[in-house]
Amino acid sequence: MTMLNLFTKLKKYNKGNYRQFSFCYALSVILVSTLTLFMLSPFVQSRLPIGGDSRKMLYMVYAVAVLGCVLFIIYATGLFLRFKSREVGIFMALGTPKRVLAKTLTKEIVLLILKLGIAGIIIGGVIAFVFGKVYEGFVQSATGDSFSLPLTGFIGSFLFVTITVCIVMGMAVRFLKRANLIEILNEERRTEPIKKNVDTKYLVWGIILIAVGLLGGLIIPYIVSTMLKRSLSGFPYIFYVLVFIGLYRVMVYSIAVHKKGRHPQKYYKNLISFGMMKFQGISVVRNMLIVTLLIAGSLFAIFFSATNLIQGLGSAASEANDISYRYLGDAEKLTQEQVEKLAEDYQVEIDNYREAEFLRLLGSGVSRENYDKSGKLIEEYRKQDYIKNFISADEFERVTGIAVNVQPGMYQYISREGNNENYWFLPDDLDLVQNPDSGLQKPLSYAGTVEYSSFFYHYGQDGNANYILNDEDYAELEKELSDEMHMTHILFDLSDTGDTYGFSKDLYARYCNSVSDSMKKMSAYDEYREATDSEYSYSEPVEIEPERLGMEIDWKYAPVFVPIQEKSFVQSYATLLLIFIFVAIVCLVSAGVIGYTRSITVAIKSKSVLMDVKKLGADRTYLNRVLKEQVKKVYVLPTIVAVVLMFVYYTLTLWQNDGTITLNEYPMIAVNVLTCLAVCIYQYVLYRYSLKKAGKVIFEF
Repeated sequence: MTMLNLFTKLKKYNKGNYRQFSFCYALSVILVSTLTLFMLSPFVQSRLPIGGDSRKMLYMVYAVAVLGCVLFIIYATGLFLRFKSREVGIFMALGTPKRVLAKTLTKEIVLLILKLGIAGIIIGGVIAFVFGKVYEGFVQSATGDSFSLPLTGFIGSFLFVTITVCIVMGMAVRFLKRANLIEILNEERRTEPIKKNVDTKYLVWGIILIAVGLLGGLIIPYIVSTMLKRSLSGFPYIFYVLVFIGLYRVMVYSIAVHKKGRHPQKYYKNLISFGMMKFQGISVVRNMLIVTLLIAGSLFAIFFSATNLIQGLGSAASEANDISYRYLGDAEKLTQEQVEKLAEDYQVEIDNYREAEFLRLLGSGVSRENYDKSGKLIEEYRKQDYIKNFISADEFERVTGIAVNVQPGMYQYISREGNNENYWFLPDDLDLVQNPDSGLQKPLSYAGTVEYSSFFYHYGQDGNANYILNDEDYAELEKELSDEMHMTHILFDLSDTGDTYGFSKDLYARYCNSVSDSMKKMSAYDEYREATDSEYSYSEPVEIEPERLGMEIDWKYAPVFVPIQEKSFVQSYATLLLIFIFVAIVCLVSAGVIGYTRSITVAIKSKSVLMDVKKLGADRTYLNRVLKEQVKKVYVLPTIVAVVLMFVYYTLTLWQNDGTITLNEYPMIAVNVLTCLAVCIYQYVLYRYSLKKAGKVIFEF
């Protein structure tokens, strides 16, 4: 009989340990392979803009998910080897050479991992395919392509398995290098007490470090950048290390310090429980930290998804018009008759059709793009900054129905509800406007802001800024201005009857096919900057695909079609939302398995002590209370800390974006509160289940 056969024979006496490791490893491979196969599918990749924020966020979240699974495998391997020490110790005691054990153990673990890895990739492929087909049903495919599993996804999955095999084998080799036989035999009973002196100051400093970390990472950079106009570069990220250190101190204090206080009887009742926790202090704290970070990660993923979902759903409702699109003067635009004829084909009625005329003039501004060597923001006034858009007061009032009073030599900036000023761009930066063809210049003064969402392009900054001029100033600046420097903005609403989506889809395709090449530009593109800046990087044309309605395009003249926005929002955000949901699942499942595993480990390690206490006269109620206190430490404090910290952190992030909590952000906060409550319920259910299983370990013989 070979050594491997002997290991296989002994395996049946350690089924729980093998089952736990197999579950953890297989689950990690399934999650990573599913995520990899789904994300790398050409069908999914083609629906993400090249170089866009969605793609960058996707890769970042993918990396976080993979890292979480790797840490999960490392944790599971550590537990597996700890319980495996009995078998190894027995063979060493019988005189088996260490090299023979190493060879056998390596072979056993490699065979187990490869079998689990291949099964995990296959299951992950099935899940990814089913998930992809569901995703395909949501996303319109005018080009006829369909979801398929990519070869690169399988290669990535096998690479993950290979890397984790190396990690597990490295841990096994390190484990076998222990020369002390007694140490290996006593591996399961090893204690990790907290030896440092811990008092109230230790806790206070922990809380201070957490507060300083949050303030330093979020609030201080915002204050420095807005008030002092300086950049701290990547320095604020160092503050987040303080949060981690502070969390460690809080966890250590919760394990190491228990005082009599005003109710000494309660202290004495839990004296045995306190002592048992101190003996396993380091491992308990380590588990509590991991669970805290995993729950915090899952909450961030859910918060981010909810924020994007609410913002996306609210964007269509905030539009002033159902249909809004623009033409430059040199384009052959769709006529009103053509649009109305198209509407008849879809039995849709057009209401309040208007065409607004804009002038595209060269305006002054303040550049805030660079910092000096000391980190101070450089504010450079430019007499000729960007080509900006101007409408006359009379035209604005005719088109929008909003009365404005703009005096000669004055202007008003057009904003939208919920838009807040930031120091990168201020509405009053403009003080001079010039006709680029005639050279006529006119000094201007800021006269306030008017809100109208359809005339707010992108972020309303630089070349996308719109202004209202006095009628006389407008007429004077229009003289000798070429047709290509004129812009027509078309607005109208749709009836609730007929196929409004079909009409919008058809009109969108016709609009894309009717625009001139001069309009196929990125949102940051500007003719003047291209002509004057030798290092200009926004000249690349935008590739417009009329059949891809849900495609995110960084297009300067992107139209607004509310029926398309309402129907294709899920398509636009589906990929990113699905990935974040995956990450949340990875983190929550990992936290749950670690919490459950720790609970069972606590029960195993505490069994002999509790049985001795029982012999001294303790009843089952008392023993249950001792066990309950042990298990609670893994769940209660990590959950509370993670929920509170992440809720505060994300709320501060919403505030930091524009210096205030806007009316649109209150629903996000409400959703975040409900999410925190759901996670607490999830943790409570796991706690009750873990406590029940731990009780069986103690009391069932």
